[in-house]
Amino acid sequence: MYTPPSGEALLAAAALAAARLAQNRSAEEIAVLSSFFCTLGDGLALVAARRVMEDACKSSVNPVDNASEIA
Repeated sequence: MYTPPSGEALLAAAALAAARLAQNRSAEEIAVLSSFFCTLGDGLALVAARRVMEDACKSSVNPVDNASEIA
């Protein structure tokens, strides 16, 4: 079974990645990278939230989707 890394390990990995990505880059380049990864993170959060919503909808009774069963 898959065990995800701890929050502390993820935080350390993110800090290390940020430091490595920032090496030898201008402030403008770092700002673009920062914006890119923020957008990437937001996109992943949206996909995850949508999947959670789909799973919740599948496990609950929705009268609109089950209108023929109710009538």
